[in-house]
Amino acid sequence: VRGLLQDAAALAGDPLDDAEIAARYPERTHEERAAGRLVSFFVPDGAHNRHVVLRDKERTLARRHGTILRTGQGMLLDETTMCATCWMHGVFASLLSIGNTSFHRLFSASRDPYNITRAGGLRILVDTGSGWRLLAEPSLFEMGLSDCRWLYRLDDRTITVRALASGEDPAMAWQVTVDGPPCRFLAFGGLVLGEREYDTAGRVEIDPDRHRIAFRPDPNWLWGKAYPDAAYILATSTPAALDSIGGDELLYADGQSRGGPFVALRTHPTTALSFAVTGSLRDPDEAERLADRLAAGIDAAALLSPAARYWDHVTRRLRLEGAGAGVAGLDTLFPWLAQNAMVHLTVPHGLEQSGGAAWGTRDVCQGPVEFLLALEHDAPVRDILRILFEQQQEARGDWPQWFMLEPYAQIRDRHSHGDVIIWPLKALCDYLEATNDLAFLDAPVAWRGEDLARTARTDPVSTHVDKMLATVRDRFIPGTQLIRYGEGDWNDSLQPADPHMRDWMVSSWTVALLYQQLGRYAEVLARAGRPDSDLRQLAAAIHADFHRHLVRDGVVAGYALFDPAGAGPELLLHPSDTRTGLAYSLLPMTQGILGGLFDEPQARHHLGLIRRHLAFPDGMRLMDRPVAYHGGTERVFRRAESAAFFGREIGLMYTHAHLRQGEALLALGEAREAWQALQAASPIGVTETVANAAPRQRNAYFSSSDAAFPDRYRASAEWDRARD
Repeated sequence: VRGLLQDAAALAGDPLDDAEIAARYPERTHEERAAGRLVSFFVPDGAHNRHVVLRDKERTLARRHGTILRTGQGMLLDETTMCATCWMHGVFASLLSIGNTSFHRLFSASRDPYNITRAGGLRILVDTGSGWRLLAEPSLFEMGLSDCRWLYRLDDRTITVRALASGEDPAMAWQVTVDGPPCRFLAFGGLVLGEREYDTAGRVEIDPDRHRIAFRPDPNWLWGKAYPDAAYILATSTPAALDSIGGDELLYADGQSRGGPFVALRTHPTTALSFAVTGSLRDPDEAERLADRLAAGIDAAALLSPAARYWDHVTRRLRLEGAGAGVAGLDTLFPWLAQNAMVHLTVPHGLEQSGGAAWGTRDVCQGPVEFLLALEHDAPVRDILRILFEQQQEARGDWPQWFMLEPYAQIRDRHSHGDVIIWPLKALCDYLEATNDLAFLDAPVAWRGEDLARTARTDPVSTHVDKMLATVRDRFIPGTQLIRYGEGDWNDSLQPADPHMRDWMVSSWTVALLYQQLGRYAEVLARAGRPDSDLRQLAAAIHADFHRHLVRDGVVAGYALFDPAGAGPELLLHPSDTRTGLAYSLLPMTQGILGGLFDEPQARHHLGLIRRHLAFPDGMRLMDRPVAYHGGTERVFRRAESAAFFGREIGLMYTHAHLRQGEALLALGEAREAWQALQAASPIGVTETVANAAPRQRNAYFSSSDAAFPDRYRASAEWDRARD
């Protein structure tokens, strides 16, 4: 592609000096400095805070700074929540969607962290008198929970761009202001109107007289069939500033379209440009009325005031107070963890994982359920459980690895790991223990039939659990009460390479998880006046088989591979393991402590093993060393042996597992060590807690800590360097 889109030079903002920063932000907290220069900090914002990143930090990181904004008051994934991903280096909205975050996209993705390709998402060109240039890396990027701001300090003017997510309606707005001489702007957005660029024939209707553009999905594609009345509206509230509104013809000097999937707004010289995108999946007139309201004037305070109330509600205005080191940092981080959690639940995707729109069965049963219950948001958890049990397959009694919600509920994984069937029971026990809403056991819930459609028949939640338990019993290794490994467990990298292993291998962690939930559910039933002695007997049998088959010489194995002929099992990820060369596994030790499978001396013994073999300076490792990299035919574990990328489960420090170990520490009364584990997992505190931690975005949860080896060969050869 030739023309302005490709040839425009990037216009970066000049750095701000200390005096300018002090004048703009007199109340700064948790300042971060590099080479003596201030590079990021937080500032108070009502009950929460804002994070500010300066240009110098963005330039030092391989990963770009970004944030996901979401609209409305919804506590779950719904049809009215709009969201967009904003990137510091001049992507003012990408992956903008309403409802389903995969299929209902308006603007395209920005896939390039280095900003070399510039067609993705919403971009802005500026002409200050020397031709069009692309606004790219700003002097300063400021993130709030529902808005963000880019500030470009140039020689003779300051340009500010602000993105706002309405706290009430499915609407997002952008305000561009100039402090200094007027200049021309050309805002353009790469279009999707579906799932991927160029896949579907969405409809774009440009109305230059009303200064707005309507977008509708392809009626013959998935989205258009499910929502034939869906519409987005782009409207401006500064029509006097506009020179032209149209398609990709505005991106070329000759004014001729190349048929590219773009829309654009071009202005006269101006000091202000404002525009908004509204949407509705069912009522295009509602989207028009909302666009009319915003076209009359975009009031940032009016958009963000309901958003502030929403985040106050979500967080309960919780504060962490105390004199100890790290308290203030975790207090500052908490609203951002809450924001990350609600993005994960309500508009499922991530900064670096742009695909989404589905709920992972395992995922939704953990983070969202535990987060909401901790803050006493009981009603949304009840709704999650209704949705979850409705996904249970009637004939098989289990759940898919992930599933989409209506109207796309038939889109789901056809398989699941061996532990997935246990998680709905865990979430149910969490809810019932926290709320004592025992009547929920009798709540009528449908199933999924063989065609994956919702059944007309409903059954009580307790009947769903009975079916789940029957399925679990069917999956025991013959002669034991140990559930088969199946397609894998929580460590996604250790999926079995040999189909034989699916049926004859056992994950000690999965067994420990099941044992814990059976005991909890038996207690719940007793509380409801429905004692079940069979459940307690089953739990006792699992306890006995766990210690008989999975623990040897006082150490729990990661896995046990049984012999169909009846010989004793071969233990893997155990000091006796000669097949993999791995001796210790974190997950079964942690879950054995949490699930009550170990007595006090056994728990303390395993805690000592974790400290000696799995505790690294930056946190707990899943195993004592990485699985050997073969790069060819997989022998035992699929991804672990063939993934060239050395991170997350491959690099062994999976933050989620590290936090579960912190939970186990608390169960043993090791509060000081658990506090240190929290600090290591905090993007604010980690650089002080871990001496050689690299800088990172300080208001975003990071899913792993990755040792900086250039490749897996070096990681295997020099693994002791990571421990040291």
